[in-house]
Amino acid sequence: MLQPRIRIAIAAAFVSLIAAGSVAAQKISEDQLRDDVKYLASDALEGRRAATPANLKAAEFLAERFRAVGLRNAPGLQNYFHRFSYTTGVELGDRTQLLLLNANGVRPLQLGTEYNPMGFSSVGSVQGDLVFVGYGITNPEAKHDDYAGVNVNGKIAVAMRYGPDGNNPHSSFAEHMSFMAKVRAARSHGATALIVINQPNEEQKLYPLMLERAGSNFGLPVLFATSPAFDDVRDPQEQPLKEVQLQIDSLKRPNSFPISGWRADLNVDLRVNRDSIPNVIGVLPGTDPKLKDEVVVIGGHFDHLGWGGEGSLAHNHDSAIHHGADDNASGTAGVLALAEYFAKKGGNRRTLVFCGFNAEEEGLLGSAALVANFPYPIQNVVAMVNMDMIGRLDSNTLVMHGIGTSPEWEPMVKRLNRDRFTLKLVPDGFGPSDHSSFYAKDIPVLFYFTNLHKDYHRPSDTWEKVNYPGLKQIVELVAQSVSAVDAMDQRPAFTKAQATQTPRSGSGFKVYVGTIPDYAFEGKGLRLSGVSDGGPAATAGLKGGDVIVKLGGKEIANIYDYTDALGQFKPKQEVEVEYLRGSATMTGKIVMGSR
Repeated sequence: MLQPRIRIAIAAAFVSLIAAGSVAAQKISEDQLRDDVKYLASDALEGRRAATPANLKAAEFLAERFRAVGLRNAPGLQNYFHRFSYTTGVELGDRTQLLLLNANGVRPLQLGTEYNPMGFSSVGSVQGDLVFVGYGITNPEAKHDDYAGVNVNGKIAVAMRYGPDGNNPHSSFAEHMSFMAKVRAARSHGATALIVINQPNEEQKLYPLMLERAGSNFGLPVLFATSPAFDDVRDPQEQPLKEVQLQIDSLKRPNSFPISGWRADLNVDLRVNRDSIPNVIGVLPGTDPKLKDEVVVIGGHFDHLGWGGEGSLAHNHDSAIHHGADDNASGTAGVLALAEYFAKKGGNRRTLVFCGFNAEEEGLLGSAALVANFPYPIQNVVAMVNMDMIGRLDSNTLVMHGIGTSPEWEPMVKRLNRDRFTLKLVPDGFGPSDHSSFYAKDIPVLFYFTNLHKDYHRPSDTWEKVNYPGLKQIVELVAQSVSAVDAMDQRPAFTKAQATQTPRSGSGFKVYVGTIPDYAFEGKGLRLSGVSDGGPAATAGLKGGDVIVKLGGKEIANIYDYTDALGQFKPKQEVEVEYLRGSATMTGKIVMGSR
């Protein structure tokens, strides 16, 4: 009998030869990769923003390619579409109003010209006295509190937009100038509603009603109004708002006061619109009688940012097509190439499921919806391979995440790679792409990535900047990896990977918790899709599916409350957390890690 070590070595060499030989026999076409990226990143597809006609056109393109190479529909699906519910927008209801009242009568403001509800506003009616709170900022570090000396409990706060330094991103007030920060400050001081107005000395542009995808559970109605609508909303003996603004800006000191004799009667009536949008799924059934029920998922997201807006890093963020050639026409082209490659090769032992994920840019919504309603038993998925931004190979360096999610991955990848790429291996299975949704279900994952670049989330991410020879080499390595997994007699073992504590630029906080938010959750609180193994949250006992409702004594209604709370803590600080697990309310203590 062979020694176990020798037997394993021979088996590994055999698998490597199978993988390498099969790719040689079935070529990955560089020209086809280029053509697919060029089309997906073309003006005709307008950036492929989820729920747009151009996005549907891209989905139909993927479906037709799956059909052309002979992939089958997954059980229960038609036309290769796996549909899921998606929030497409928010619109006004008939009962929205803002009335200003004093002893002389009632003055209704004009909806759409003088005021709008904010898209993240809670719905409902509020009546109450008005209190002017400057910029609505509470910033202990700058010793500036617009709520000091005034009582807004049970009243309606009126705050100016931005801060004493205007819209200066380098201001000491920068972290407190956002709408979300102003809402949190108003709520924490007991206000029943917030009206944000333009700075009186600035351009009077009404903020539009628009969807806020991270939720509307802020706990109070929020409206935006032009400052001229409030010019005479004051005691005649008080300073005009223009003078109040100049005083606050020049002295950097609060000047807040009750607006004597004035009340407001407001109602916010918003309706959330939903539609179904598709992931695109194609199946190549397995042929091995013992292994055909096991599934290997090969995927990449095909959506991008459309004309910009939310998620764009461009200066004029909503005025140009964001082509998304690298992000992620490159990975989508890889999925199409692998579908054709394995369909022609045939003989796969396990079932291969090819996925074009939708709405990844909105928070991994498509992959989250798929794992929640997978067409096969989710426990049958033995591995997931994800390609996202694989088109900018530079210095021959390939980043691979998820290496620690199976003990088989690192030796397999190194064996297949040989000296082809300089590999940067990252153990963690969580990360900012669709493999995270599968890792949260205890599935081994591999994520291929060529790193960020200056065109990321900008209109300049165009097809001609893609490194096509490099893209071809990466897709070949993915093909070999999938072939190697398929050749295994036993499914790859799953392991919880060591969390990677990677600081993000501009995060606004210095602590590490190891929580993975569920961006599709629309209830109150922050639901977790998972926690990083060995991280502070996991050590405190939190798990995927838990809903954090309080952190360090602060109520958590949504992800903005959560990130705001994190900004108040320091590394090694012990913080009490309250969370829901099913119907049970639980508590624990998190010792904050360091970024």
